[in-house]
Amino acid sequence: MTTGFRAALVVSFGVALIGLGARPASASVVTVISGTDLSGLKYVGNGGTANYIAGTPDVAYLQTDDSGLSGGAPVVFVNASNAGLPSLGTLGSFSASYDLLASSTPGGTEPYWLTYLIDPSGGYVGVISFGGPDLNGSSQIHVFCAYASGPCTNTYFGDTLATLDSIGYGSTTFGQMSVYESGVEIGDWNNNGQTIAADASIQSITISTAEVPEPASLLLLGTGLVALAARRRSKRGA
Repeated sequence: MTTGFRAALVVSFGVALIGLGARPASASVVTVISGTDLSGLKYVGNGGTANYIAGTPDVAYLQTDDSGLSGGAPVVFVNASNAGLPSLGTLGSFSASYDLLASSTPGGTEPYWLTYLIDPSGGYVGVISFGGPDLNGSSQIHVFCAYASGPCTNTYFGDTLATLDSIGYGSTTFGQMSVYESGVEIGDWNNNGQTIAADASIQSITISTAEVPEPASLLLLGTGLVALAARRRSKRGA
């Protein structure tokens, strides 16, 4: 059994001139979940098996005897609570990846990301990636609306996540909607009527979210900008 490891690292910082109408300053926080911390994630069997297995290394284990459209689709979810974060931010600032120890899936398939967004009208909007370890702006996706209450009528099948970000959803856009949870799922594949078992052992999950700086940070930024402006005026007056 390996020791739990959850690291949160600020990886970038963008300075914004709020007075000029730019976005507020923010930082990207990367959180890596591995080891015994995998035990705290949300496991949903959905007709298969989803659980934490201690070992060397520890893994999040997903398994289904039938990975087809009528079979099981187990998933392991990350949410703000089990990731130790105040929130997962918005879809437009969210990205994720997983690291597999081993997997066995039908040809042409890989574990994929299933992300639920909070529908402002109630319920959740699902966003599913086409498969592979990375979820980012270039990921191809489709939307499903089974749990949504708002104007969710289009699947946007094959669009990229970056394209989806800018598409309107009622009075907002997909990119501005809050991420409720995001997880790695297997199954629900079109296996042409064949019964094919599948499994995946995930040894780490990484998520990246945008963090809004504390008021003290904004005050320091504002003070610095005022000082810079005063210095420029002083030079012009010299």
